[in-house]
Amino acid sequence: MFPMRIFIAGLLLFAAAGACAEVRIMPQHSGVEVRLRGISAVDGAIAWASGAKGTVLRTLDGGKHWQRVAVPDADELDFRDIEAFDADTAVVLAIGPGQASRVYRTADGGKTWRLALQNRDPRAFFDCMVFEGERGWMLGDPVESRFQVHAIDNGGRSWKLLPDGPLAADGEAAFAASGTCIARVGAMLVVATGGTQSRIHFRHDGAAEWKQVASGFEAGVESKGVFSMTPVARSGDFIAVGGDFRAEGTLADAARFVAADALVLGHEIRDGRVVPEPLVDAGFDATPLPATPGYRSGVACAATATTCIAVGPSGVDAWEGVEWKPVPAAGYDAIDITGNIGWASGDDGRIARIEIDD
Repeated sequence: MFPMRIFIAGLLLFAAAGACAEVRIMPQHSGVEVRLRGISAVDGAIAWASGAKGTVLRTLDGGKHWQRVAVPDADELDFRDIEAFDADTAVVLAIGPGQASRVYRTADGGKTWRLALQNRDPRAFFDCMVFEGERGWMLGDPVESRFQVHAIDNGGRSWKLLPDGPLAADGEAAFAASGTCIARVGAMLVVATGGTQSRIHFRHDGAAEWKQVASGFEAGVESKGVFSMTPVARSGDFIAVGGDFRAEGTLADAARFVAADALVLGHEIRDGRVVPEPLVDAGFDATPLPATPGYRSGVACAATATTCIAVGPSGVDAWEGVEWKPVPAAGYDAIDITGNIGWASGDDGRIARIEIDD
């Protein structure tokens, strides 16, 4: 049973948003025509993007100019996720079966790249990454009934496959649509899935086991489920979006997952005496949101937590506590926001700067 006080507080965070924020989406010239499904906003001036045909782009002036930074021998790779640390340092993930799944890292603005990880298992398939400072995690589809989770603590230089990824149901998988199927929420690592089942897998730092809850999203076929998650600033909660990528224009599920902490009494022996010890076991309660107008592959929230934006090939929507409001714009695949400024990227080299005034 989840504490009611936490559940109510989570709902009020959005409901308290009165006036609508102004969301400005300003298309920019990327200089490429490939599909860009990776985007990483460092600050209001610096951002990186990635996509098909080994494409990596960088801007240092707020998107006025985008520079292509080539990854050697990567012309056939599809870079679905990019995580940037600053103007010089970024990690980019390529998807695909077997050795096509790779991770590259640059520390000199793309002048040189190092292959940090290459998949050697023909059954494996990389999906998405998330970083928290120098710590990082990369999710891959299940092998032998477990999702693969690679971890790093040195900014993407070297990766280690963890032995205990989340258990997967037959036909359950993650989506590499925008590099946002894994997230950090407070002190938790959270994984979103779809396919035969759509679930949220989560593990608190230091916990021995992963836990699972049903996402509440429609599933049952390989094209349906949760595609993207984003933490809600300062709340310990997160928002998830998704749908069916084979039916882009149909109504799609969306949900807010509200953190709930249950206090469990354990004990330890000190000086021969049993001493009560509080242990925190955290979970989530899913709060359905109104459906988005179509399949959405990416979602991100502003730093103020009053505005979140979901993107998909068929459109863009803004959430401010009551409903998803369509934002006049072309469709995009991926979105990332830092503070109240971000970028979205999509097909045909589309890229746009986003500014949010609450």
